Amino acid sequence: MKRMNRHVEDTRDQILNTLQILSGCGLTRITKDVLSTFDQDCEILTWNNHVSGRHNVGKSFTTLNQYISIYETGAYHCILFDGSIIRACFKFHKNILLQESLLYWPAPIIISEEEVDELGIREAVNMYFSDEDSRNKKAIMRSPLRFDFDPSNTSELHPATHVHMQHADCRISAKRPICFNTFIKFVFKNFYPNCCPSILDDLKRLNYSGFDIFDKAVICL
Repeated sequence: MKRMNRHVEDTRDQILNTLQILSGCGLTRITKDVLSTFDQDCEILTWNNHVSGRHNVGKSFTTLNQYISIYETGAYHCILFDGSIIRACFKFHKNILLQESLLYWPAPIIISEEEVDELGIREAVNMYFSDEDSRNKKAIMRSPLRFDFDPSNTSELHPATHVHMQHADCRISAKRPICFNTFIKFVFKNFYPNCCPSILDDLKRLNYSGFDIFDKAVICL
């Protein structure tokens, strides 16, 4: 079996350790392993049923059906306590980060874990949205957030590092690629400020090399 290089191994360990911390704090319903694969001379860290073009965000970004599809097919690394989705993908060539994609997809409606277990996510969502009273009380208008790094596809409208929100073609320029811990801290400090445990402050950051820092970026994490 081909041996994972140290930089990739550090990233994988970081993801797994942080998922374990979130679980120990009661902040997740489900956590999953990180799949490690090889593509010629590249190493990829992703979710366990990642097939290119399937269960990815693309033009379905923000659609209810895409949230349900990702949830029910297990195409994620964890489900948070409120039903929101977290997943990550990193691609390396030796010690150089080639691509990354970090997704936070907030749950569109407040559904208990028990109801999801009993009905399945699709039926549970359909049930709540079909009832006007439940829909008015429990539906939450929140956009998915995806942090991407892809220097092989760079233009004025497609910065190497960017953030998607609200629309598939929205790309807000970001300063540099980030590690999983930086992304998780950003999500919890900004979207869950009332339940962000202090232990997240101690999460260490991994720094990646081989990219240009964009000093004029809108977002600087």
